[in-house]
Amino acid sequence: MTAVAAESRRPWRIGPAIGLAGLLLSGIGFLVDPRQAYASWLAALATGLSTALGILLLIAIAYVSGARWFDPLRGLALELAGTVPLFGLLFIVLLPGLGRLYPWAHPGGSPNPAWLNVPWFLVRAAVYFAIWIALSILFRRGAGAAPEAASGAPSARERALAAVALPMLGLSLTFAAFDWLMSLEPGWVSTVFGVYWFAGGIIAALALLTVLAAAGGAARAPVTLGPRQAYALGALMLTFAVFWAYIAYSQYFIIWIANVPAEVAWYVPRVRGGWGVLALVVLVGQFLLPLLVLLFQAAKLSPRVLAVVGALVLVMHYLDTYWLVLPAVHPDAPHPHWLDLSALAAVGGAATGWIAWLDRR
Repeated sequence: MTAVAAESRRPWRIGPAIGLAGLLLSGIGFLVDPRQAYASWLAALATGLSTALGILLLIAIAYVSGARWFDPLRGLALELAGTVPLFGLLFIVLLPGLGRLYPWAHPGGSPNPAWLNVPWFLVRAAVYFAIWIALSILFRRGAGAAPEAASGAPSARERALAAVALPMLGLSLTFAAFDWLMSLEPGWVSTVFGVYWFAGGIIAALALLTVLAAAGGAARAPVTLGPRQAYALGALMLTFAVFWAYIAYSQYFIIWIANVPAEVAWYVPRVRGGWGVLALVVLVGQFLLPLLVLLFQAAKLSPRVLAVVGALVLVMHYLDTYWLVLPAVHPDAPHPHWLDLSALAAVGGAATGWIAWLDRR
């Protein structure tokens, strides 16, 4: 093995060790500070899962639209989509802590007991993951046994599968956002919340694909980020950064101007004090900075610039998800905790280990 190849494989070897350390630390947290540990786990899990689902959506959109620029990235995208079953396993970790996170999990705590009850919640979660895992497996099988060979145009069968997958992904992702994130405060509702989670996930998926492609891809799916792929990824990141900001502003503006106490109450802690500062940080990092950089054609053609923007967007996506989840536990102000880092290490490390395991298979 050459020195370059060994260097490219190193993160995929270190990742599982980081994941195991994070899982052990999170396990300690579940015992000493369970509510914080489960909230930190949910934030990390929702970040990683939304990114993986964003990858699935990108694959389906590319197949349906006939985006030939995506062909060299298919193998890498399929490798990343292969992590979806892992997130089903990581979701199981949350189940003992449902009563710690969700007020409706207690008797008399649900404003809509016909929908928000633990058995029905678990059934819906099983349906969501069954859809996502099935699509992930079907996409990977459609490309053949080896994702590194999936560099040509998708077949007619794959395009038909993508056309069926898009509405299934959109609906299941939306209802999962309602169940797992919006119901943290069950008295609050927003019909656009699922779109908000989708927008953040797909821009994070583009960012992750860009960062890994700029770094040479995965072990079995090496990629050289050519000008055509770089420009397309940069343009899509710019587009979805604007789309995410538009959805975020629309939700905030409509709820705030209506001034209905039950709806505004969700925003009150999130736009004041430390949470308000975090909201501004996310707005700048996930919208303004990518907008200002990616408006320039030279930036969209530079793998190094795109990788920096992509890394920034990934960090901002986690902070955005953190802003959605943690105020339900700490409405007064952010309380950064070592369990936040351990959950991120566990989820991120497990994902890299899962990809390495798929490679060995």
